[in-house]
Amino acid sequence: MSRPGTKAATGGGGRRRRFRFWTRPLALAGGLACLLLGGCIYLRLLELKNQLASFDRYFETDLRDGVKLTCKQPVLLAEDMAFFKLAPESRQRAGIAEMWHFRWVKAYAVAGEAPADYAVTADFTFVDHKLTRVILPERLFAFIPKPMFLLMVRAFGHAQIDREKRTANASVHADFGPDQTPPRMTGAGLTALLGAPMAKTETAAGTKWRYRYQAASPDQRSGYIDVTFTLDPATGTVRHLEGIVFNGRINLDFTEPSAQPPAPNPPSAHGATP
Repeated sequence: MSRPGTKAATGGGGRRRRFRFWTRPLALAGGLACLLLGGCIYLRLLELKNQLASFDRYFETDLRDGVKLTCKQPVLLAEDMAFFKLAPESRQRAGIAEMWHFRWVKAYAVAGEAPADYAVTADFTFVDHKLTRVILPERLFAFIPKPMFLLMVRAFGHAQIDREKRTANASVHADFGPDQTPPRMTGAGLTALLGAPMAKTETAAGTKWRYRYQAASPDQRSGYIDVTFTLDPATGTVRHLEGIVFNGRINLDFTEPSAQPPAPNPPSAHGATP
């Protein structure tokens, strides 16, 4: 049964300016699709889904520098990461804990550009072989506000599972006040954060900038990032973000309050392809 969109309270009222962030159905072609494989991994992923549905009970968050997500009752094992197609670039052990470091770099570079300067990273901590903490850096949230990111994570606790297509779908719709959102990103901001795009395409909707990232080393088989930003032709700011992040497909619209949210796409998804 599909779960309707969720609205986040912004507090206050009056005439505060707000941005609307609308995610069309988010599809995970891997990860939660492993629910279909059966066995112990099925039970652990089902338990994770149940925990996400009661997020505050099972998780703690620290938003002071990036996002730190701590599992109060961890269920996923280090060996389960293979089902998510996640292999770290490096590992470091300290007693019963093990830290995994992930890094994705631009799959291309223009003259004078070092792809590693624009790397995307993530850090996982396992204790007794169980995933206890995920750390994401601040720079990842230049486009997706942290409250929105957490709503998206919570939404998968109520995801719609399609066993035939081996996908999980969830959607969320939220309004945030200006104090909860990052500034609207411009082309100059994109270049400063991610470097030059792989391609620019002029369309009726605006200029589309495409970026592609791959694992930093051949041993790190952790999918890829292939996203396209659409810049508003009138304001020059980012109005849309879509693409594939690891094994999931994502669509985000950044609209002003006077605009109506776009109608969701039919709840369908396909596996990510290179």
